[in-house]
Amino acid sequence: MFDDELTNNLAQALASGAMSADDLALALTDVDPEAESAELERRRSIVSRLGVRLESLAQEQVQQRQNTEERWYKDVRQFNGLYEPGTFTDSEQYGSRLFVPLTRRLVGLVEARMFDILFPSDERCYVIEPTPVPDMSEALDLSEKLPADQPIDTPEGQMMAGALHGAIAAITAEAEKRCDAMQREIDDQLAESNWSTHARDVIHDAVLYGTGVIKGPVPMFRTTKRWTQQGETHVLTMERKPLPEVSRVDLWNFFPDMSATTGREAEFVFERHFMTRKELSELQDLPDVDLDALREVLDNDPQVPTGTHRERLRSLSGTSGVRDRRYEVWEYHGQIDADEIESLGIEVDGDSLKTHTGIVWFATGGKVLKAALNPLDTNELPYSVFTWQRDESSLFGFGLPYEVRDAQESANSAYRATHDNMGLSVMPQFIVDDSAVEPVNGHWGVEPGKFWRSKRPGADVRAAFQVIDINPRFAELQQIFSLSKMLIEEVGTLPAFLQGQDAPAAMQSATGASIAWTASNLWVRRAVRNWDDDIITPVITRFFDWNMQYSEKEGIKGDSRVRAQGVAALVELEGHAQRLSGFMQTASGMGIPPSNQLALLRQFARSFKLDPDKVLPSENELAKMKVAEQKAGPALSPEQVKMQVEKERMAMEERLEASRQALRREEMASQERLMDMRMRLEIADAASKNNMTQEQAMAKYGYDLQRTQATLADKQADRDHKSQMLNAEMALKAQMGSGV
Repeated sequence: MFDDELTNNLAQALASGAMSADDLALALTDVDPEAESAELERRRSIVSRLGVRLESLAQEQVQQRQNTEERWYKDVRQFNGLYEPGTFTDSEQYGSRLFVPLTRRLVGLVEARMFDILFPSDERCYVIEPTPVPDMSEALDLSEKLPADQPIDTPEGQMMAGALHGAIAAITAEAEKRCDAMQREIDDQLAESNWSTHARDVIHDAVLYGTGVIKGPVPMFRTTKRWTQQGETHVLTMERKPLPEVSRVDLWNFFPDMSATTGREAEFVFERHFMTRKELSELQDLPDVDLDALREVLDNDPQVPTGTHRERLRSLSGTSGVRDRRYEVWEYHGQIDADEIESLGIEVDGDSLKTHTGIVWFATGGKVLKAALNPLDTNELPYSVFTWQRDESSLFGFGLPYEVRDAQESANSAYRATHDNMGLSVMPQFIVDDSAVEPVNGHWGVEPGKFWRSKRPGADVRAAFQVIDINPRFAELQQIFSLSKMLIEEVGTLPAFLQGQDAPAAMQSATGASIAWTASNLWVRRAVRNWDDDIITPVITRFFDWNMQYSEKEGIKGDSRVRAQGVAALVELEGHAQRLSGFMQTASGMGIPPSNQLALLRQFARSFKLDPDKVLPSENELAKMKVAEQKAGPALSPEQVKMQVEKERMAMEERLEASRQALRREEMASQERLMDMRMRLEIADAASKNNMTQEQAMAKYGYDLQRTQATLADKQADRDHKSQMLNAEMALKAQMGSGV
């Protein structure tokens, strides 16, 4: 890279016409080999000092982050249900070492709910809107109020109000169209980068460790496949081009400027990579890579320092002792002096004392592998940091394990004591007077059927034994455990219905749950707002800047701004939709033209994040539908439709009531027949017991068959009369309405 710089510069000068062939020949003859060698050595020295300086600066941040890392180790141990080393001593022979996994459950619940809130189904977490819309709207309203032929002074001269109105409307429509196109472009770029997967991992890091980091956009060279038809066959073409990509950054490998308290304050950022030989060799495909330096690194075995976080994390999972054969490579984003940039073969404009935002990759020993300027003209670093609970003194925040550490330890202590006391209370404690008795077998333990030898003949040896029962204190320990569990749940700020318990009907939808989450706790709302401010807005803004700078699609570019949409925005959106719905009902009653109604419907669809072109018909399709309705005949008015529905309902009720009456009559008749049969059986039984005929028994007990039959007939007639009256009443209701 460095040896060919002079040759490349001369070739460019010759190609551009700035230097003639004669000038080139003269320049080549005037080159002093010793001076050229000295200049080359000077540049190599500057590059070497740059690598050493950056490596020293990186190690400084590593040392300053040690205390934060120790807190992370505690967090991950607590999450995995492991005690801190030294919690139990070797002298503790008795006692359980149970760990209640309340922290793991809490972290899982919170991060799952957070992801559901931040990434609802088919919802965009941001919106791109034109910045001039408010001004344009005011001008549009003003021009609409004026007569169409009234002149208005504009910066371009006088213009009629009608023409101005049309021009402003066209500009506004074009701005909205470009914003929609930009949104679709960014959506595609995020989808190709698996944005939701990386975001889920960032949320997990933030909830567990207190901090999550995402990176992007960064240019990644990606090979795309495309089948094209050539004649009767299809040909596969491979295209390799840089595409903007976003990815989650491993928190353990993220070393920002430790003096900064926010991501915006950080002057630089180091990111550590552990790369296989194959991954390291693939760096040669990237631009601005020093191939000689890369070969020098690959010629040696990897030198990964011992005692790294990877080894400590493996020890927690029981996989310690694994040999790491990856190369340690550092990526630096931050300020670089102008002379350092030029020594790397990169031309920059401006004062030699001016600093530039650059990217430098270097290996162990400060060997510089790659250097380039920041691809974004804004010079913004590509990292965004999301904190769960902010620390005013550090860029890194606090996670849930840290917040519930004391409550988790209290729950563990109560739970261990419960189990320990259970073991102690199962068997009582014994006190034996060894001067009075001794075991025959020489063993002092408690055994069934054991023989004891009295040392005091004639004495009552039962007094030599005393039994002490241990109180387990279950109620007290359970109270302590319940209180600790309650404190953990309160710190987690999860309402009961958001922890899987029964929820109100209004909270069972995604939007309702989002609203309930927001209203339930301001602390969670703050976390969501932090996500909007720290992740969505800067990341989407950088993608917007990237497309404005590099995209070849001119139709997506415009004066726009990015606005994040968290839970508060969802609530506002729902209110906006309700207002639109009410306005649409009012507008329909006032007889607003169909074209204006369609515009309202399009706004209504956008309020629910729906594409109006996909869910609503166009004006031409709407006109065709209207013609088809006219051919089909006049449509019923709302009152007619209501009367028809009410008539059908009344008819259905009549049929239902008739069925009920028929069943009721049949039931009563069955009961009467059963009663008559029961009486007849009783008369027969009485006649049998008293040696009488059935007639004699009926006469003796006053049972008159004819009278009974007459009574049954009267009851049947009464039922028929009531049924007729009911049918007449229902018929009258059907004619006069339900108000009778």
